[in-house]
Amino acid sequence: MRNTIRNILKWAITTLKEADIDPPGINADTLLSFVLSCDRTRLYTNPDEIISDADISWYKELINERIRHVPLQYITHRVEFMSLDFFVNECVLIPRPETEILVETVLENAQDKRYSNRKITIMDIGTGSGNIAVSLAKNLSNVEIYASDISQEALEIAKANAQKHNVVDKVHFLHGDLSGAFISHIDQGSVDFIVSNPPYVSESEWKNLEPELRDHEPREALVAEKDGLCFYRRIIRDASDWLMPDGYLVIEIGETQSDTIIMLVESERHYGDIEISKDLQGKERIISARRKQ
Repeated sequence: MRNTIRNILKWAITTLKEADIDPPGINADTLLSFVLSCDRTRLYTNPDEIISDADISWYKELINERIRHVPLQYITHRVEFMSLDFFVNECVLIPRPETEILVETVLENAQDKRYSNRKITIMDIGTGSGNIAVSLAKNLSNVEIYASDISQEALEIAKANAQKHNVVDKVHFLHGDLSGAFISHIDQGSVDFIVSNPPYVSESEWKNLEPELRDHEPREALVAEKDGLCFYRRIIRDASDWLMPDGYLVIEIGETQSDTIIMLVESERHYGDIEISKDLQGKERIISARRKQ
């Protein structure tokens, strides 16, 4: 068999299909594009191009990683979020498309005329790869963002992504647990938006996750004790101290958690204008609420 793009892709697709890696075609051509440093279009416009032995050897190694359920994004160290390219590894959660709705919710509310002539202050709790903070910094001109994480390794990745997208002057990265990281950096009652995509998987749910998630993504970024709600309780309680009147709390939630989390928000009695946004699958995914006057 000649070492052409066509033949090596055929081998990879068959191998991935036999290992129940879905979808095999996208996985195969994404990894070959990565190895050859080209876009996927080139693979199909030049199917008879010969691939070097070194590239074939590397490609086969990557296919074997994927068969072991290593997520595609961790193999290539790339994921697209809000049309931006982010570096990721196994120290950070892989950004998901549904989290873009959180960013879009903030951007929409930030168009309010009361923000037109002053700097917007945002807290990002549990920033991970920095995808939320960096995306907001890229899309808002007059903004100052404080982004925290309990993981020092995650913060280093977030800083690299901020540098990559030229927003280091807008984002301050802080090491610490939830709102405790912001003490001495921000005055309470001065924040316009608090955003977070916290861990929300329960212990029982974690055991049943697909191996890509359970075995490779950081457990501490996924699991929130027995019921999956411990971080929401703390964030919702503390946010009212940090938000200015009419400031927004915007959080991502698990697909079955909306009723419970709305009850948590309402029980604090500091919030109004509670809204729910659904993801592309129609699942309730983002909750936003405003700090009462």
